[in-house]
Amino acid sequence: MNPNPSHDNEAAPGISAHPQPSALFSVDEHGVFFQPEAGDPFRICAPLHVKALVRDAASENWGRLLEFRDADGHLHRWSMPMSLLKGGSDALRGELLRLGLEIAPSARAHRLLVEYLMRIQPSDRARCVQHTGWYRNAFVLPQDTLGTLDEIVLYQTHHPTPAYTQAGSLEDWQQHVACLCIGNSRLILAVSAAFAAPLIHLIGAESGGLHFVGASSSGKTTALRVAASVYGPRDTVCHWRATVNGLEAVASLHSDTLLILDELAQIDPKEAGEVAYLLANGRGKTRAGPAGKTRLSQDWRLLFLSAGEVSLAQHLRAGGKTIKQGQSVRLIDVPADAGAGTGLFENLHGCASGAAFSQRLQANACRYYGTAIRAFLATLTQPSDQPTAREQIKALTQAFLDEHLPQDAEGSIHRVCERFALIAAGGELASRYSVTGWPEQVAYRAAASCWQAWWTQQQNTETGAHAQILTQVRRFFEQKGERKFADWEADNPKMEHAAGFRRTENGQCLYYVLPSVFKQEVCAGLDVRLATQVLLDVGWLHPGPHEEPYRRERLPGWGRCRCYVVRLEP
Repeated sequence: MNPNPSHDNEAAPGISAHPQPSALFSVDEHGVFFQPEAGDPFRICAPLHVKALVRDAASENWGRLLEFRDADGHLHRWSMPMSLLKGGSDALRGELLRLGLEIAPSARAHRLLVEYLMRIQPSDRARCVQHTGWYRNAFVLPQDTLGTLDEIVLYQTHHPTPAYTQAGSLEDWQQHVACLCIGNSRLILAVSAAFAAPLIHLIGAESGGLHFVGASSSGKTTALRVAASVYGPRDTVCHWRATVNGLEAVASLHSDTLLILDELAQIDPKEAGEVAYLLANGRGKTRAGPAGKTRLSQDWRLLFLSAGEVSLAQHLRAGGKTIKQGQSVRLIDVPADAGAGTGLFENLHGCASGAAFSQRLQANACRYYGTAIRAFLATLTQPSDQPTAREQIKALTQAFLDEHLPQDAEGSIHRVCERFALIAAGGELASRYSVTGWPEQVAYRAAASCWQAWWTQQQNTETGAHAQILTQVRRFFEQKGERKFADWEADNPKMEHAAGFRRTENGQCLYYVLPSVFKQEVCAGLDVRLATQVLLDVGWLHPGPHEEPYRRERLPGWGRCRCYVVRLEP
């Protein structure tokens, strides 16, 4: 549920100051009153105004825009879903009490509160959305809608929402947070990712994540909290400690923004790979709704930033699983250690140690937050600026790819480089909008440095992974080649439990492996696609006529069928 708190004294733009209540109810400075046909007025609660009827773009999910003041005089505006009025009023009263509305403590008052909200029919209308992010040319945050629209747009949801609140000024944040990031590639990358998330929709980029992996107390959590300060306070940082369904709900609340998740090790390793796919693919499961209807799945676009002491691959292995190439592309491991001897940091800005610098950063991020994203979006949502912004983003990302992407890079490498390029563009665009206070090229160079760290690690990892594949495949055939593969030349080859056939050609043994055996036994525990490509690259696997990894061969007693033809090189 979303409070939409505000401190101003004006009615929402386009909405009349005080709509007329139902004839049975009245509202004055003392509260909301029920007027029975006979007897004295009955007080229900403190002054509570129903400002507008609210509905979504499909004219569903109706609600009421409520306005009231708490005991401190602060003005609250809340887009209340009408579905809260079904059954008892506990959920409704709980949220109103949480926001500070004084309600009379009697069952009659509780019943009449629901009746009051049901009966009043204000003439004004507003549009509600159930997720953050882009709505036409405007950008919706829980407490604000930035941009120009021809109607009032409000955020309305049943769920607790990210606390995208503000503290301090933009200048405070620039001086005490952003300025300290200069000279620290990982910090700049994290902050740039916060600005890059809203760009995904503008250029049709792919959702995905970055994962800072490194030793404890190296500065990883500090980087996450610094990135969070772009949007709000430290509790904007979420945790991996959740179920798949729980993280799906969290992702839907962060559409077009940065989702920050700390401590990868907290999620069940058997589910971690599925969650990496889920977050990056941007769509949850389709489930049954009320009355047997299919409920639309939740969807989102986002970047997510993660941290942990283990990589995704290491965490999956703890659950008996092997990482797939698609998972490692969706959640990219970035070495947290920047190589300067002070963990994630490279420039301590005069602090005596990395720990002291970390404490300084975290304290400042807790004091100044939430202003940067609003300043960024205030410019980005201007209709006159969006075409220019798209051109700039595309130019920045293409320049990064031209400089850093190897010419012969495969698709997965290209996708990783595109994510670093998008993040570089986010930081550079925020700097051009005078949001970060960084000089030009600072964000670009930081993203390039982190890309290079990933690329170096990837090459080292690939070398080890390729060696593991070749070792496992060779061991399989050396240990089981005679026993599991029937002799091609035998008059009556024994095919019971056979994995295929073997034959000698030019002094070398060829194995004709059945597809199920190749995938489930030869490549057991490996990424089958990667293993297949490695075997093709080294010449151990003989491709088909159209470069497919398998062939169609006429096997003794089996006829023509698909198989993998393997010949081990010395």
